[in-house]
Amino acid sequence: KMFPSQQMRRALLCAALVTAADAAGHVDASTCCWCDTATPSSALTTRGSDGHEYKLIFSDEFNTPGRDLSNGADAKWTALNKSDDTNFSPMRYIPDAVTTVTDPGALMRVNSSNESDTRMEWHDYAQPVGALRLTTDKIIDPEYAEAVNKTYTGGMVQTWNKFCFTGGVAEVSAKFPLGNGFWPAIWLFGNLGRAVYEESNTGLWPWSFDTCDEEWDMFPIPKPGKPQKISACNPNPGPGLHPYQGRGATEIDLAEVGNTDWGNGGFVFASLQVSPSIPEFYRPPMMTVPAGWTIDKETKLLSYEVPDGDRANSWYRNLSLGGQPATVPDPAVPPVGPNFHWWGQPFADAVSAGVWPLNDLAERYRTFRVEWKDGDKGYIRWYLEGVFVFEIKAESLGRYSVCTEGPANTGPHCVYTPKRLMPSEPMSVVMNSALGQWGGGAASTEGKLPGQMYVDWVRVYQRPDRYNIGCDPPDFPTKEYIKANQDLYGEAVKPEGDETCPGIYPKPTWPSRSAARKPKNSGAKLSLGLGAAVLVIVALGILGRKAYAKMVGRREPSQYASVDGSINVPILQQEQAPRS
Repeated sequence: KMFPSQQMRRALLCAALVTAADAAGHVDASTCCWCDTATPSSALTTRGSDGHEYKLIFSDEFNTPGRDLSNGADAKWTALNKSDDTNFSPMRYIPDAVTTVTDPGALMRVNSSNESDTRMEWHDYAQPVGALRLTTDKIIDPEYAEAVNKTYTGGMVQTWNKFCFTGGVAEVSAKFPLGNGFWPAIWLFGNLGRAVYEESNTGLWPWSFDTCDEEWDMFPIPKPGKPQKISACNPNPGPGLHPYQGRGATEIDLAEVGNTDWGNGGFVFASLQVSPSIPEFYRPPMMTVPAGWTIDKETKLLSYEVPDGDRANSWYRNLSLGGQPATVPDPAVPPVGPNFHWWGQPFADAVSAGVWPLNDLAERYRTFRVEWKDGDKGYIRWYLEGVFVFEIKAESLGRYSVCTEGPANTGPHCVYTPKRLMPSEPMSVVMNSALGQWGGGAASTEGKLPGQMYVDWVRVYQRPDRYNIGCDPPDFPTKEYIKANQDLYGEAVKPEGDETCPGIYPKPTWPSRSAARKPKNSGAKLSLGLGAAVLVIVALGILGRKAYAKMVGRREPSQYASVDGSINVPILQQEQAPRS
């Protein structure tokens, strides 16, 4: 235990974060509390796409074999011992599926430039890699399978309630299992929820919404979604939380990965999961490129222009897609496209992009990077091997509305989604190797088990003028709420983050903001007009909220649509076919 003077000294050292290198060219841990001493000096800083220098605030090189990451054994990570009841998962996560090893090499394709050539042979790496290994395998013991009600085991590690950060750069070097059916992932998750602990996430995942909008609150949340649990309309949201502040557990996916049996034609998805979802009018049909996107015939790169007139099926605005031109021989990152395989659940949008084909995901370590700036001027930018992949700007999360002409003298009737936040919650790091629904699902892994995901290193950086390190920042607190609701989060992690390293946070703006944000009684001043509001209430009573939303969203012809609330652009909407 540290005495107060020692705690103050360490806090000052961490606050300075002067990540110097020792004589061997590695991190001096005394000046970077969360940093691994094995991190090379070349990785102490990184240059962001905004031109600023970012300094290392967290790293793990996984160079020591045989680490135990079970709860209480590691200061940075917790390897879960829990069944995964999300996404129809057959997985039981166990600590024994997680360890650190020396990775000597990989089974590689003989001719990686020829997708039809499936021959493979083993190759040793020039230098063995110290790595975290997450193993997926089938449960052999029928009694154990019955006890946990699962058929496979896998590994998941989290920094939840240990290390969190708000904004900055995260980089992970990893390779993935060979074969169909596997679903490894690297992601960031808001600390107010806990990944795969569904009780903690109900009404929080993936909300990123901080507005008290009484008019919008009249519309239903598409099922199976739940109303926002911690709402900006609530003066008493729970222990330790600020009144009138909307909160959630947002999710940023650095990489969700799928591969093939021979390693040719693998893919990576990068995404933001966000609620509330935009009106169904904007959501394209599955397997359809959103309206407004065009493909260059020569380079195969995609670009976007706001469609003239009809904005149906146009999805989110102000997105940017990257990759290398098809004219580049054997590109490391092929041209990137919108992920039209999945737009998200009805209540939550998956704003994502896909990189395909990738022919060496199981052979070599690739570097995945996300640059995340919170706030109204913020963005999320994804990179693969230093190549730009995808960007979502804060303005992409602005207001989206669609209106229809109602009965005579009632005016237009609108459904809309208010502005959402660029994620501002403290985020933990999550990595796991699971099984997905694609490529034949779990059954297709037969003959490929055990499947193993390897992580060479994890590094996180922030600008020195924007340090926000820890899971309980003053403006977005989580500690008291979690302790008061520990039963929702499973076994408490040991040690907690502030027992390892003191938090470093910006100057708080609460509680001074809470008084200014107290909702005012809007009375009958609804933007739809009093007559339309009465019609909404009557319709809700007669039809039910879900039926009314469908009626409004699909009535024709639609006359108005807007993205940011400042403009209403005439459109010609065709009636939308029901979606399953």
